[in-house]
Amino acid sequence: MFRHITGKVLLVGAMVAWLGLGSSCVSPKEVIYLQDVQGTTTETLKSNYQTTIQRDDQLAITVSSKQPELTAPFNMTEMSSGGNSTSSNNNQGYLVDANGNIVLPIIGRVRAAGKTCTQLANDIAATLRDSGYLNDASVNVQIRNFKFSVIGEVSNPGVYTIGGQRITILEAISQAGDLTIDGNRAVQVVREVDGNRQIATIDLRSKELFNSPFYYIQQNDVIYVTPSDRKVNTRSDAAQWYGWGLSGVGVTLAIIALAAS
Repeated sequence: MFRHITGKVLLVGAMVAWLGLGSSCVSPKEVIYLQDVQGTTTETLKSNYQTTIQRDDQLAITVSSKQPELTAPFNMTEMSSGGNSTSSNNNQGYLVDANGNIVLPIIGRVRAAGKTCTQLANDIAATLRDSGYLNDASVNVQIRNFKFSVIGEVSNPGVYTIGGQRITILEAISQAGDLTIDGNRAVQVVREVDGNRQIATIDLRSKELFNSPFYYIQQNDVIYVTPSDRKVNTRSDAAQWYGWGLSGVGVTLAIIALAAS
């Protein structure tokens, strides 16, 4: 009888160990990107892509002219003790306020939110010309704090800041160390536009992602990688069976104790 009971203990123990591994098969169709691309595929790039300026952006604005003394108020620099221009007094750039405006020397308040950097640069140059202050003004505008967030089933979730202003969703995910094996390949992108929040789902397994307006990441986008149904179901089932297995072990040990007494 004791040998029979010991066999049950080993059987239950093996079942609990197997459940503890939580292993499951993963189909390639669940995880491989761009599955509908066969051989060499040509996709037309969006050459006119530009990100738009948002509230709380920090803008680096440079004004050039044949009269550099007139551009000095915009391109504020501090002089080192040796007399060489070394760094900007405006290290943080021009802040876009809660109303979507920036305040520039000479010009004053200028609308920035909702415009691309090129549009804002053209508006500033036109204002300088129309006012008669600078007839040959050349203006460059860049976003200094372009950032996005990646959360969920990725190797390195977090907030990422880049130097440029053009990044795709694939590049953003690679910055976060790629999706884990348990990450859903249909990822969600949360974006704020003109006071509204948009949420879109992008399937990384299809080349249709190249045609999505969310293929290029915008300032302050949040990429959320949800856990796959397989992971959620596996963990839930494993927890349930593991609990039952532990209960079985407890009962079996109790029987052994009674038999040995």
